[in-house]
Amino acid sequence: MRRTRLITLTIAVLIALAVGFIAVSRLMNPRLSPSTLDCTSTPAATIEGMPTPTTCVDTGFRPDPHGFSFPNWAGTSNGDDIAIDTLVALFGARNVCIDITSATCAPRPAAVQWAAQMNELLANGRCEGMSVQAERFFTGLETAAQVDPGAQTASDLAKEHPALIAGINYWWATQLMPEVASAASASRTLLPSRIVTDVVTGLRQGTANTMGVYSNQGAHSLTPFAVTYAQPYFSVWVYDSNHPGQAGRVLVDASNEQWHYQSTASDNPDADGGWTGVGAGGLEYTPMSVRMEDFTAPFSDDPDENAFALAVVATSADTSTEVDLVITGTGVVLNTAGPGIPPDGYVVQHIDDDGIGYGTLVYVRPPSALTIIPNASEAGVPVRVSLDGPRLPWQEVTFTTSGVGDQPVHIEVSADSGTRIVTTGSIPVTVTFDAGESALSTLTNTSSGVLSVPARSALD
Repeated sequence: MRRTRLITLTIAVLIALAVGFIAVSRLMNPRLSPSTLDCTSTPAATIEGMPTPTTCVDTGFRPDPHGFSFPNWAGTSNGDDIAIDTLVALFGARNVCIDITSATCAPRPAAVQWAAQMNELLANGRCEGMSVQAERFFTGLETAAQVDPGAQTASDLAKEHPALIAGINYWWATQLMPEVASAASASRTLLPSRIVTDVVTGLRQGTANTMGVYSNQGAHSLTPFAVTYAQPYFSVWVYDSNHPGQAGRVLVDASNEQWHYQSTASDNPDADGGWTGVGAGGLEYTPMSVRMEDFTAPFSDDPDENAFALAVVATSADTSTEVDLVITGTGVVLNTAGPGIPPDGYVVQHIDDDGIGYGTLVYVRPPSALTIIPNASEAGVPVRVSLDGPRLPWQEVTFTTSGVGDQPVHIEVSADSGTRIVTTGSIPVTVTFDAGESALSTLTNTSSGVLSVPARSALD
């Protein structure tokens, strides 16, 4: 059941709070050691048959039986996609349905298009949803018996169970919410030693948080369940949905802030398959609490519901195609493919699954008109860019790349005059916008390269 409330926090406020917290955290986080974490000697203990001579926390979760018996899967061809019911659960009927008094939900066009783009992202895999759902079962926030009365743990559940699929999809979708994306983005500015500290604190409190790893190999979501120490590494033991029944671990050397991720634990710290990094940016930690809020509906035109001025989502139906964005405005240049922390007022979330293609989500409150350039890694593959926010009519831009590299689309946003989309070169562009409660209108680019989407006031 989704409680109704007004979302009033802006991206700027969220990032200001996160930066302030991070600054204090760094000052209060001396060189990490087993003693600073109050770890204890456990000379006879093991995990996955490997000695763990010092234990900082161990919840008792194990991939078998507390993880799922089946691996993470891609695609949405078997009725396991994001449905309108999922959007209602996320955003409430008033933001999704045309008539909330009706016994059945006839969805708004904007909601239908948002679901379609979410499914393009979901087709890459469900690691985020599986990581969250397994942890919720283990900590008692939900039970496996609620899905199947005969089940005691996650490993007892069949992948084909509709209620389980719906739950995994719902928790997967929470990573797209601005409240969750903001918290995850802020955590990526923390040093690995600070992430270890936060994981230990969360596991001791039983707060069911999740972890993410980012490298040149892609991005992946994990469920942490124990932290141990064997010089010089802290090991964050995790359940990886790609490897049922096996424990992986994130190794962190606090002396140089280097980390390695092993999907299958090994005595050799360099056996990481390229999942490694130094310093902030490679590890992420998302509190469960932010996934349990009332979420902003990015496609809502109500400024009381949606305090964010613009949400930009770039995806491709081809899971081997990577899609990134270059966004420029007054004094701002953001390249989502590059390293570093986004500028103030921007939140960036890559949707990736163990390197299997990805899309990009950006939340922004722009001070001026923006230029948005989508970049696709494959030539000739259809790419979809959607723009949502209360200041402009809903719209979707669909175009085909003319080659590898920049695919320019210039978007000027004006609350009074609607939206002007300027295309360059010979890129085919189709703009579909919400022309009313139940209608979509379509524009295609002309010889002038200008597409004008009318203002909402002109359509009412």
